[in-house]
Amino acid sequence: MSRIITTMLLIFCGLAVEVSANVEAPKKQEIVFHVDGLCGMCESRIEGALDVKGVVVADWERETGQMKVVFNPQLISEDEIHALINAAGHDTDKSRASDEQYASLHGCCKYRNMEKGECSQDQ
Repeated sequence: MSRIITTMLLIFCGLAVEVSANVEAPKKQEIVFHVDGLCGMCESRIEGALDVKGVVVADWERETGQMKVVFNPQLISEDEIHALINAAGHDTDKSRASDEQYASLHGCCKYRNMEKGECSQDQ
């Protein structure tokens, strides 16, 4: 009988630890930062770069350059989010795309040398 009680106590303690661990860790986090880009193709590319496990919302505002990301920090980090955007060829507040990554952009998306509104491919 004492084995049953001991086993039940261990099970309940294990469940209590599991529940408290889940309560402490946030499941979602929201960040807002700037991403350089110009047009609708940029918007599709930037948001598409974050179509990965762990990202719940990725919304880039073309007019302001503001990027809103809601993500699960247990599955993806803020640094990884910036790296994915850089890999797509875009600079963020935190990091810059490499010259090779930037060179892969369509000609009208070369934001480092253009002003907003000059893109003939705007969608």
